Amino acid sequence: MNNNLVILAGGKGSRLGREKAWVKLNGQTLLERSIDKLGLLGKKIIIVRAPGQKLPPFDITKDIEIITDVYPGKGPLVGIYSGLVAGGADTSFVIACDMPFVNVDLARYMISLGSDFDVVVPEYNNFLEPLHAVYSGRCVDVIRDLISSEEYKVDRLLDSVKVRYVKEDELSRFDPERLSFFNINKLQDLQKAEEIAYRLKN
Repeated sequence: MNNNLVILAGGKGSRLGREKAWVKLNGQTLLERSIDKLGLLGKKIIIVRAPGQKLPPFDITKDIEIITDVYPGKGPLVGIYSGLVAGGADTSFVIACDMPFVNVDLARYMISLGSDFDVVVPEYNNFLEPLHAVYSGRCVDVIRDLISSEEYKVDRLLDSVKVRYVKEDELSRFDPERLSFFNINKLQDLQKAEEIAYRLKN
């Protein structure tokens, strides 16, 4: 089965005062961290950016394609759609670049579940994390129809396709602290991420 890795890098970071892709943690931009983590999975990486967005430097030796969001300003569902269309893979593991602690073993496990489902998404504390999930190429037509109806919420996609929910017990095997889903929206989050990175030496 053909798999891609998709990084959504178009977050404006208005509460941080800068684009999230450029935010640094331990001297490394969040985009670089995402690339390094996903690079361990050994697949093609697709970076989805906003129109006109300049990205920070990164390792050009990896198999990376940069694409532009096809419907800018409409939210993450459109970013997911853009990555799926560009990649043309059977499945794609999608993350937002503001998640600095991706657990590679959990990601690999979720990818392994993707062949029988349209979406594989974590569920914990009655919360879903669709920006750390696996999407089948079969979702493309469904998302296109949603966009045509001006429906831009990822929840609407999940209501329309076959979903595999990765439950608490499964998540705990790989990521008991749920650090994979920690994302940086505010300055306080960045400070907390620095504390976590120091503790993990990561």
